[in-house]
Amino acid sequence: MATEPGPIRAAIDLGTNTALMVTGRRNTDGTIEILDDAHAVARLGKGVDASRRIGPATMERVCGILAGYRDRALGLGAAEVRVFGTSALREATNKREFISRVRQETGLELVEVSGEEEADLTFRGAAFGLRLPERYAVIDIGGGSTELALGGGQRVSQAVSVDVGALRITERCFPALPPTAAQREAAVVIIERALEGFFPYPGGTVLVGVAGTVTTLGALDRGIGNFDAQELNGHFLAAERAAQWSERLLGMGVDQICRLPQIHEQRADIIGAGALILGLALTRLGVAGLRVSTRGIRYGLLLRELETA
Repeated sequence: MATEPGPIRAAIDLGTNTALMVTGRRNTDGTIEILDDAHAVARLGKGVDASRRIGPATMERVCGILAGYRDRALGLGAAEVRVFGTSALREATNKREFISRVRQETGLELVEVSGEEEADLTFRGAAFGLRLPERYAVIDIGGGSTELALGGGQRVSQAVSVDVGALRITERCFPALPPTAAQREAAVVIIERALEGFFPYPGGTVLVGVAGTVTTLGALDRGIGNFDAQELNGHFLAAERAAQWSERLLGMGVDQICRLPQIHEQRADIIGAGALILGLALTRLGVAGLRVSTRGIRYGLLLRELETA
């Protein structure tokens, strides 16, 4: 029987738009203790949708963020720091070059996560700290892709990843904000076509939402000026309210959006696209709304790392 907490682990989720790291350990009573939860806008996916390549400036910027995360985790006593890439990494034709550069500049091994694996890990992580029924579903609107997973008892029974995300739609359809009516219509067509890849949603199933679009809209809806994960976690965001926020944000310029205290300036240009995706997804799923989770794939990654610690 363990007489002291297990080793500290850090897991980094390198997404299309953000780089998120959570550091924690398993205590002797089996509970998970979170020591640190770090957030940064890395924009790994900048230009990847059009060129299918990660640019030199992006590589330099992201490696700098990862090196800082490494030092931060090691300073907390982490025995291991692991980094995982999702949509943008999957699509980049020069991913091997980038993985090699991350290894050389940070000493970290960047591991590619499949869309299905991403949905599974997000499903596990989203439930962290929430009281949910045995059966629930999770939607994750990222920068480059959107995942939907359904299951129970922290085990996924169905999962799908579709290639539509806030950064991808912004780069394809919204060259300037606010978008024109024609640009919005084009975005709706692309999003709805992608969402056709969702599996039939069982009525009455609780839906949980994760990632920046959902947490930002949740903060707007709840009126939280400064991001407070504990206050926001579990908030119910009604589909009607999500649609209202989508309409409002898509009618604003970047400067106007930046004045909203709940929106980070580095998310201002893509939040409208994310809100549009969320509104259309909720309509397609036929749900009254969702519960906001401030966790997500990084927590699923940490849980998996701690299982083998």
